[in-house]
Amino acid sequence: MRATSEVYKGIEFVRISSLPEDQKSAIWSSFDREKIIKILKVDALMNDCILYRDYLDWLGHGRAKVIEVKNPIEEEPVLLRTA
Repeated sequence: MRATSEVYKGIEFVRISSLPEDQKSAIWSSFDREKIIKILKVDALMNDCILYRDYLDWLGHGRAKVIEVKNPIEEEPVLLRTA
């Protein structure tokens, strides 16, 4: 399930603490810590934010499917004659 983003001062992000439990634990164990950012609002410091594009990249890699083709069928080339 993809989380919805928040926007603050033009920064589109998600908070790790607002993600579903399975994503939250997976991010803490596999996400690049240097990409976790802090956003200072007037009344709070949010220190568990990820840019939304980084979140989507992470989500896409974690859910990518691998398709393996073992015996591809090769067609013989067809020669066409023109008049």
